[in-house]
Amino acid sequence: MRPRYLFAFCIIWLATAAAHAKTTVIDDSGTLPYNAAVAMRWQQEQPRGAARNQLTGTLQLRVRLNVSAWLRRTGRIYMVLPAQQPGAMTAAWTTQGRLLPGQLVPGTRALVYSGPITTPFIEDVVQLTITVDGRRMLQTYPVNFRFEMDKE
Repeated sequence: MRPRYLFAFCIIWLATAAAHAKTTVIDDSGTLPYNAAVAMRWQQEQPRGAARNQLTGTLQLRVRLNVSAWLRRTGRIYMVLPAQQPGAMTAAWTTQGRLLPGQLVPGTRALVYSGPITTPFIEDVVQLTITVDGRRMLQTYPVNFRFEMDKE
């Protein structure tokens, strides 16, 4: 087999192997908000420039992920923010250390854990900050997140 064909075969094989990681939604029904509603405030009292239309709100969550189905395995857990109204928003969070901090926009996901699953539940306290374009806030909107596992 010629080297370039071998190289092409290896690339295709690696892409196929990565595609075989199984993604499953994680039961996060034990996750509780400390404050159910997020009070949105203007980012600046007298806004100027790009921040003039930004509303920001913060919510603290006690995240409890039921990962018992993956006990004694290795996996990657992602927080997912599906595309939703009002559209142009950013969700950023900090954690107390069990999960990774990060940032999302609608229609994307971010890695929050990678490694061995050694306990039936992964728990952390997450400080979630939502930033949205105030011009799009014509009403209140629910913000829906979910967690997914990529099992290796």
